[in-house]
Amino acid sequence: MTDSIRYIEEPSGSITDKKTGLQWLPKDSKQDLGGWKNIQEVLAYIRIMNQVYAGGCSDWRLPNEKEALSLFNPEVVQKDFEGKDIHISPFFVVSCAYRIWTSDVNDEGKHCCLNLRTGEKMYLDKSERENNSTRLVRGKTL
Repeated sequence: MTDSIRYIEEPSGSITDKKTGLQWLPKDSKQDLGGWKNIQEVLAYIRIMNQVYAGGCSDWRLPNEKEALSLFNPEVVQKDFEGKDIHISPFFVVSCAYRIWTSDVNDEGKHCCLNLRTGEKMYLDKSERENNSTRLVRGKTL
C-alpha cells in the first residue's frame, strides 16, 4: 500500500493510517516542544496534548513497539532534523527526530526507543534525553 493510499490527513490535523487504523499527530514532541525529552517529560507532554484536545481528541498515548515500527518504511525517505535520511511517510512533518520512545519496558526497567533511520530498537534508561522524542498515537492497541 503506497503512502498516498495508506495515510489520510484529517480535518483536525491528525493523520489516520488506514493499514493499522491508528491515528497519529503529524509532529513529534521535539517539533512541538523544541527539545529532547526523557520519559517523564514525554508523559507530561501527553497530558498537555490531551488537555488541549490536540487533533480534536483527548486519548493520545505513547505508541507500543509494534505501533512505532508500523511507521518505519524502508522504501520511503525524508530528512530528519540533522538532514539525514529517515524512513517515515512524508505525511508527517519533516525535520523530525529520528528516535521515538515507546511504552514498552524491558526486565531492567528500560524503555524501548525506535530508530527511524535504521528501524532498530534499543532500550534506554528512562532519564535519557539526548536525541529522544516521541510521536503520539490513539486508537485500538496493536
